Amino acid sequence: MNVILSKKTSIACMAILLAATAKAQDAQAPVELTLERAIEIALSENPSVKIAGREIEKVNYARKSAWYGLLPSMEATGQYSKYLAPSTMSLAGMIVESPTDFNVTANLQLSLPLFAPALWKSIQMTGIDMQLAVEKAHASKITLCNDVTKAYYGVLLAQDSYKALLDGYSLAEEVYSQAKKRFELGLNAEYDAISAEVQKANLQPNLLEVENGIERAKLYLKVLIGIESSVPVAIVGNLSDYEDVIAFLSPHDVGEAGYPKGGSNTDLKQLDIQKRLLQKSLQLQQTQRMPALAAFGQYGYAGTGNKAAESFFQPGVITPASESWFGQGLLVGLQLNIPLTGIFTNTVKEKQTAVQIQQLGIQRDYLEKNIDLQIRTAIDNMNKAAKQAEAAKKNEQLAQKGYEIASKRYENGAGTVLELQNASLALTQSQLTYNQSIESFLSSKADLEKLLGE
Repeated sequence: MNVILSKKTSIACMAILLAATAKAQDAQAPVELTLERAIEIALSENPSVKIAGREIEKVNYARKSAWYGLLPSMEATGQYSKYLAPSTMSLAGMIVESPTDFNVTANLQLSLPLFAPALWKSIQMTGIDMQLAVEKAHASKITLCNDVTKAYYGVLLAQDSYKALLDGYSLAEEVYSQAKKRFELGLNAEYDAISAEVQKANLQPNLLEVENGIERAKLYLKVLIGIESSVPVAIVGNLSDYEDVIAFLSPHDVGEAGYPKGGSNTDLKQLDIQKRLLQKSLQLQQTQRMPALAAFGQYGYAGTGNKAAESFFQPGVITPASESWFGQGLLVGLQLNIPLTGIFTNTVKEKQTAVQIQQLGIQRDYLEKNIDLQIRTAIDNMNKAAKQAEAAKKNEQLAQKGYEIASKRYENGAGTVLELQNASLALTQSQLTYNQSIESFLSSKADLEKLLGE
């Protein structure tokens, strides 16, 4: 009996073990994300990048299609017509029915452009269209990298803030523990224990809010990099890993890097390409006044079928049905087209395009000044955040020392619980401020890199 129970117990344990193993395998391991890994996934999975790639592909097909215009074009035409009612004609004052039953014609025509300025300008425009599509794709990648970078820093800020609040909650628990112990020993009033317990309870809503903020920040990051919201992710690192990146900059430093006014900014590059595109469009419109020369060749073949009918010249004699097939010969030559009215009508369109080029130039100058201002603003924000980080770091060290002193004083009965509470809150606040200043510096740095086209 014991043997049977032992076997049953072993089987049950094995079943439980196998079920637990299967459940563990079903549980999806979180995807570990560093900043570089997040950007790598985003550049391959984000829909905006995929759309930009399809746009390049579409423009490339248009460019190839334009080049096909230089190849010889061949066209074959054929026509078959049958008389359902006999045709008639007037002959010597009489109406005579024609015996024609059907007509057949076939033509083969070959054309080759020799001098076609408009076609060449169109081909050049498709090349510029390709450059514009590539630059737009590059701009979408820069914007995506900026968004992913700032979202990643946002998750780190939420995680580090949560850790700082957890440390603050631990400090509050320690204060409450000391206050309660001293109250039970009759060394302090009950108010100290109640006050410490209230401070600890006040931190719990903040912990829950920051915890929810972490999940929202992760969800936004997953949307940006193009992975399913149900996939768990683990963000690797913390903001203190970027302490060495913090440095003070000046507009002169940016100028030495080769970007005095954001010369590599993708928006400026797109405007430059659009200006070139308008210039080519103007040249294309000007070619409408130029002649075009093309070579052509043509070969024709025809056939006619006649029904059996009474001969007009020999009454009573029936002419049998017949068919006649004959070639119309091979014809080659040159075709010259000279526009006459277009010389005057296209001038208005050319003036419109010239005005558009001027407008684009004004827009570029304004954008260049605006980008220069944004660069200076980003540098100022970086310097401000760097100063805040430096001050917050010293503050954190002082707050830590202050808390240790306040804790010793309270243990020895020389300090009050309010003093200890203020010291713990000051330490937590200094840690939150330090994390916020690092995140502000990194976000401003990411904005600067976007402006510089990096």
